[in-house]
Amino acid sequence: MIAQELELKGDGEEIKLINHINTDDAEKLNWETAQGNGKGFIRGESGEVEGRLIGRIPAEDAAMLEAQFDLDWLAFDRNADKRAFKRLLKRFPYWRCCEGGI
Repeated sequence: MIAQELELKGDGEEIKLINHINTDDAEKLNWETAQGNGKGFIRGESGEVEGRLIGRIPAEDAAMLEAQFDLDWLAFDRNADKRAFKRLLKRFPYWRCCEGGI
């Protein structure tokens, strides 16, 4: 799936064209979720915020990182280390399902 996004900043002098190229189903699903949910907030039936979806990690990526004994992956998987998760998101931006900070 290929999609384009046009972003205008400030007084209209700066224009940025962003091309999104999703090579597999996981990337496509994460990109569509980010587009639909904005900042990733999950709302219940009455509209209250129930949680926030930050990212989805494909099973193939998790298995690869586990097999390679990746330190960031092990810190996140074993200890729920938020800093390690942020480093993983920088390395694998297609995991991300939301905008904004964590």
